[in-house]
Amino acid sequence: MKIEGIIFDLDGTLVHTIEDIAGAANVLFARHGLPEHGIDYYLKWIGNGAVKFIERAHGQPVSEEQLKAYVSEFKEIYAGNLHDQSHLYEGIPKVLDELVSRGIKISVLSNKPHLLTRKVCEFYLSDWPLDPVLGQREEVPRKPDPAAAFEIAKHMDIAPDRILFVGDSDNDILTAQAAGMIPLGVSWGYGRLVNNPVEGMGTLAEQPSEILNIVS
Repeated sequence: MKIEGIIFDLDGTLVHTIEDIAGAANVLFARHGLPEHGIDYYLKWIGNGAVKFIERAHGQPVSEEQLKAYVSEFKEIYAGNLHDQSHLYEGIPKVLDELVSRGIKISVLSNKPHLLTRKVCEFYLSDWPLDPVLGQREEVPRKPDPAAAFEIAKHMDIAPDRILFVGDSDNDILTAQAAGMIPLGVSWGYGRLVNNPVEGMGTLAEQPSEILNIVS
């Protein structure tokens, strides 16, 4: 089956962002006299949206109203340091160049809040025609629910079974499977699929160039 489109996860797949995410969270917690954490802890907590991320990192029972306030403040802090330490993974630019030259449509689907997803893509990925770029929106279930993946397939006007879904977490593989897309897990990024493989996910790509072998 010829692949006509690719949906990429963002954090841990296209862009290494964890230092800036962790830095913003630690600024938030320091402001409120709460414990700060190291990168390894934040790696365990990301991937399911900002609310779950802050709830897990906070670690103590908190009211819905207070949690909402923390999340709002975290987003504001993070929006100000999106590109302090983040960077594209090595090899990603060449892969995106080649995909575009082959006429393959490319897009992004992330559980990062929608506005922040767009800001990261605008800063690091503006050289490529990613369309659409979708983060977590309140009215749409987050990954692994396939709703947003189906939305992208419709926007691309490509049948789901002709779309490759590339990501570094179980949410990405499960989304692809639920949407009837072709899953491709990657071993770079945050290593979740290396340590916690998903049934039926196949072999992990070890470097970005391997994506081109699949779509050739």
